[in-house]
Amino acid sequence: MKRVAILCIIVSMLSTGCAKDPFGSFLQSRPQKQQQLTRTELHREAATLKKVIAENPANPSAHYSYGRVLLALDEPDQAVAHLNKASILTRNNIDYLLWLGVAYGKGGNLPEEQVSYSKVLQLHPDHIQALVYLGNSYLKSKKFQPSLNCYRRALVLQPDNEQALYNRAIVYHQLQRRTAERQAWRLYLQSHSTGILAANAVEHLNRLKNFSYRNHRLGHRIVTLPAIAYAPSSADLTRSDLATLDTIGAIAVNMKSGPLDIIVYRKNDETLARARALAIKRYLEREFPLLVVDDRIRISWFNVPEKRTFLGLRTTIDDSTVFLLSQVPAKPIKLRNRDRKKMMI
Repeated sequence: MKRVAILCIIVSMLSTGCAKDPFGSFLQSRPQKQQQLTRTELHREAATLKKVIAENPANPSAHYSYGRVLLALDEPDQAVAHLNKASILTRNNIDYLLWLGVAYGKGGNLPEEQVSYSKVLQLHPDHIQALVYLGNSYLKSKKFQPSLNCYRRALVLQPDNEQALYNRAIVYHQLQRRTAERQAWRLYLQSHSTGILAANAVEHLNRLKNFSYRNHRLGHRIVTLPAIAYAPSSADLTRSDLATLDTIGAIAVNMKSGPLDIIVYRKNDETLARARALAIKRYLEREFPLLVVDDRIRISWFNVPEKRTFLGLRTTIDDSTVFLLSQVPAKPIKLRNRDRKKMMI
């Protein structure tokens, strides 16, 4: 079974990596609207909270805060003890139960993690985080259908939820439901088309022989964009095509150096491929005059199909438009003899 990435939950106040599991490396969401503390600051906070608890063992807020700090310090077992204490002292507190589940999950106790999130949902059936986190835990447990049910419920409430959209596609991948998987990746990309997760989603989609989105190497970046589609059997660019070209043109202008290659292939129709390449070149040069300087745009068309490997599967693409933006390395600075002497002083 192919190793795939799963988008995981925020589990600490620090941006830390997640452990590997049978599905591959988790990709950690960065904490939002939450103070980023150094380890020194966390240890100082932990010492303060420990004193508060010693003076007042029945303080649920102190136990909760201490548990959160311990999670950030990668001590999930100790965190569980204090978060559990907080939830016992204050029954039916959704935040306490939610973070207790996070602590169980980080410590690898998936059954108890799922129990905690289920308790949150008993109190608040429409709690988005609990639904998504429970779906993630089920996915790690290979309980695919329960996981899918959680993501579906979450997406009814929040259709653009990134974790639910991405991990739903992962579930379909594991269940080998290819038609549903294609649709799920496209829905994810319609809402989230930037970053490494988008690039991964495109790899999955292209592996399923759907090329409605493509990744392009533009300088040091991989840029995910809707594929150039053209009007049927023509070189006419669509409104969506123009939006994609505007993005590529802006990136090329901002880089200020290096050629932009436009490579087009159309099976059994080299004439149409050439016409399409020329149409793109003319549009970019009209909208971005700086690209005309030094003849930065180069066009070509394949005599053979584009052949690519997506997640280990070799695929032939019979109708493709690829952009490649090379970044010219900076020229070495030549120093005069007197400048060299100054640097040696």
